[in-house]
Amino acid sequence: MKTKKSIVILAYLVLGMVAFVMVYPFLWMFFASFKTNPDIIQNPLNLLPQKWTLDGYRAIGTMSGYPVWHYFKNSIIIAGGTTVLVVFSTAMGGYALYRKRNLPFFGIIEKSFMISLMYPAVLLLIPLYVIVVQSKVLYGTGNYLGIILASATGAWGAALPFFLFKQFFASVPYSLVEASTIDGASEAQIFFQVICPVMSPVISTATLISFLTSWGLWLPVLMLSKDMSTYTLASMLVNINSELGVDLSQTAALSTVVTLPVIVIFLLTQRKVMEGIAAGSVKG
Repeated sequence: MKTKKSIVILAYLVLGMVAFVMVYPFLWMFFASFKTNPDIIQNPLNLLPQKWTLDGYRAIGTMSGYPVWHYFKNSIIIAGGTTVLVVFSTAMGGYALYRKRNLPFFGIIEKSFMISLMYPAVLLLIPLYVIVVQSKVLYGTGNYLGIILASATGAWGAALPFFLFKQFFASVPYSLVEASTIDGASEAQIFFQVICPVMSPVISTATLISFLTSWGLWLPVLMLSKDMSTYTLASMLVNINSELGVDLSQTAALSTVVTLPVIVIFLLTQRKVMEGIAAGSVKG
């Protein structure tokens, strides 16, 4: 009995050490945001600042003529729009495969989502840029639509939500749809009134995963923005360092601002995410 208890304690100690190693970079980033640049350079391994300062946060209060809240608003708009588009399209795609699996090219579409997990997103840069720029509707000063459309492509996070929906539909009894069809329900009524209430855990999980993924996107924003009015927090983080040098305190402060919302949202919703992943991965 004592041996078993000792093994459990040892396992918790090992897991605690692994967790600390994983969390330490985030703690270092957080405390570095309250340090001065000389303190960070001279004492890089020290976790706590020698002298606490808010200089880093004051520096990011206004960037390139816009307040930090402007970039935060852009992040919300672009991440929110991308999430809505990804979740709606992948849910409808999963349902289409569930209803008409033998239609031509559906198998190719299904495999394309899986393949998109393996290829780098930069491969889409040129075709996406050409498509968006040549469209007057999608490209223009202060136009978020082109950025949202580019951010919603499979290489930037649509594959995992699609996989969750596909696996979930594999566990849904087809008799449920057949009964609704006999009652005279249309495809839209079946999807929105019968299927959506059943798959609400998977929708919640796909929404959270898509939003958290979209929040940190910077490549499509930098590629398609005509000016900094449509930059997000993540793209400003990439743009903050220049040829004149790196402001470590400012970078740590902005990194903290970008990261904290994601951490808070995940901690508040992690149980829901796990339930949704389980619902979308266990077959009937």
